[in-house]
Amino acid sequence: MRKGQKDMKSLTSLLLVLMLAVVSCSGAKTRPVSFEGLEPKRFDLVLVHGLSNKHKWGEDFLDACLRVWGSGNVYVVYTNDSDRIWTRTLDGRDLICAGEDDGSAGTRSIAVQTANVARALDRLEKDHGLSRPFSIIAHSMGGLVSRSYIADHPGRVADLVTLGTPHHGSPLADSFDWVGRFLGAREAIDDLKPARVKEFNRACPVAEARLFEGGRIYTIRGRCPNGGCFGWGGELHLGWNILRTVYDTDSDGMVPSDSAVIEGAPHLADFPDFDHYELVQEPSVLLAAAARLR
Repeated sequence: MRKGQKDMKSLTSLLLVLMLAVVSCSGAKTRPVSFEGLEPKRFDLVLVHGLSNKHKWGEDFLDACLRVWGSGNVYVVYTNDSDRIWTRTLDGRDLICAGEDDGSAGTRSIAVQTANVARALDRLEKDHGLSRPFSIIAHSMGGLVSRSYIADHPGRVADLVTLGTPHHGSPLADSFDWVGRFLGAREAIDDLKPARVKEFNRACPVAEARLFEGGRIYTIRGRCPNGGCFGWGGELHLGWNILRTVYDTDSDGMVPSDSAVIEGAPHLADFPDFDHYELVQEPSVLLAAAARLR
């Protein structure tokens, strides 16, 4: 057996142990931030989650969005086929949500998720006051879904900021595709394979993204420092070890560092202490994105 195969077998065993452990870092406090100096926003904000909706938007992150954009001006879209529209209230401010916040979101192909997002956004615009254009902040696979939406709906998106998006795919989707079955997300995992994303980039090139006048796609990248990350079930610790040991690449625990950026998209910030999950927890990440959104 080759060394890489042995390493993979050992790391697979580690995942099984981690999945059985009742461990969580979700209770960690986020870091304080200042909201001074931010300009009022012209366009509403849409949030698009990532693979399987496991790394959920943190309440501090959502609260920061509402503080910057204002009550009723932030929309969370879940990429399943639910027609539900509902409202959450955080500290007296309304957050409008479309779809079901459950494990069925983020499990289908990019094409299916894009169609679901498009249907939800049409309803939000027609019946719930979503501006045209609007800005998007998207996490992980949600960045690819958002790029696909932009290609299909020219001029409707003002700007897009991607957080830890695998713009060139992730080797984890090739070497660890059984995780897709574990998550019930085989279609999504297949579309994150580097070869598939290479085809996607040819079909939806960043340089030709049809955004509202003056709009851009931006990137933000995290990092899992020395494997010291966990996620929702140990997947980030294991992912970091696979990417480091088998592929000799740095990462945020799921996405290789060089995949989280792409030519044609200005890179806004690196967060070397925030892993893939923390990118949707920490208000400072939101503020880095908000500084460029209109």
